[in-house]
Amino acid sequence: MFKCPSIYYGRGSLDRLTTLKAERALIVTDKQLVQLGLVDEVEKRLKESGKETKVFDEVEPDPKDTTVAKCAEVAEEFKPDLIVGFGGGSSMDVAKATFFRFERPDVPLCDMSPTETYGLRSKSRLVAIPTTSGTGSEASFGCVITNSESGRKLSLACFELAPDVAILDPDVASKMPPKLRASTGIDVLAHGVESYICSMRNYFSDALAVKAIQTVFQFLEKSFKAGDDEAKEKMHYAATYAGIAMSNSGLGLAHGIGHSIGAVFHTPHGHAVGVALPYAIEYCSETSKDRYFELLKMLGLVVTKPEETTSKFSTMIKELMTKIQLSTTIKGLGISEGNFKRMLPKIAEFSENDLTSYTSPRNATVEEITKILEYMLKNKSIDF
Repeated sequence: MFKCPSIYYGRGSLDRLTTLKAERALIVTDKQLVQLGLVDEVEKRLKESGKETKVFDEVEPDPKDTTVAKCAEVAEEFKPDLIVGFGGGSSMDVAKATFFRFERPDVPLCDMSPTETYGLRSKSRLVAIPTTSGTGSEASFGCVITNSESGRKLSLACFELAPDVAILDPDVASKMPPKLRASTGIDVLAHGVESYICSMRNYFSDALAVKAIQTVFQFLEKSFKAGDDEAKEKMHYAATYAGIAMSNSGLGLAHGIGHSIGAVFHTPHGHAVGVALPYAIEYCSETSKDRYFELLKMLGLVVTKPEETTSKFSTMIKELMTKIQLSTTIKGLGISEGNFKRMLPKIAEFSENDLTSYTSPRNATVEEITKILEYMLKNKSIDF
């Protein structure tokens, strides 16, 4: 099965909110978007079509299960037949988790399984509107929620969690600052690359992953340099290409490590995953070198020495990150060597248990992940 939401896209597509059938809409977002007046634009369109609205604006970066519990209480009281996730990945993930809790309050979030059917949509439907261009959460059937007790990021998934509708309005995301465009854009690249090499890849995910990767290399640098509206629009759609791909294939070790570094040090998600990506690529060379060769060909590059394929691809990613002013080192994430070494066992443990690591084409033990993290700290290419 290949699954994705109904997608409305293009400038002005936010107006499609007026056409959705519902009586009560719960908007899940953050306080910054409320202050910017963007949530008013969503509310206005919902109210124009006769819908009653309520706003939950307490979503924080790396949202916790306690935030989901609060939002679910609001949903239980308000009883929406439409839940709208409006914002970056955090807001959309809280909207998804709230949707799950509202529909199935008898199932703990941590027990959610991609192999189970829960009979969602007996009470409500789910809409996702991204204001950033990277997470792909608007198209995926997963969400990432932080366990407030352990601090570990939980990668949760079930097929019914995919939004019913995704609205991709480039105007909504056009005001992202360059630094955020860079971080989220590298996340798109990581989604595309890991979807293309992971153990559950398929013909359909491959097509979208390749398109996302090509778009990133063609347009991310232009998007980073403010003013190129076409590049920003292309990157906004690329995030969804990659989101659909990863949702139907899986991800890999770069995301497992990136999630875990973010959980421990609260670093920006896309940047953390981007730092880990070249090392994950090198670690998976023995299983995926032919796939990297295919990607380089589709990017218009010829590698005369097959043994150099992995290092060429890894270097290209680091060069792109440098062009958009993203550091490629642990230190560049704002983490000191001492703190990283001290927390290394916890990061390795979290990484091994992250759901995204399970579909890596080469499975890594805690010991191997520890070694990868040590190599990342030393800026040393993987040689094992």
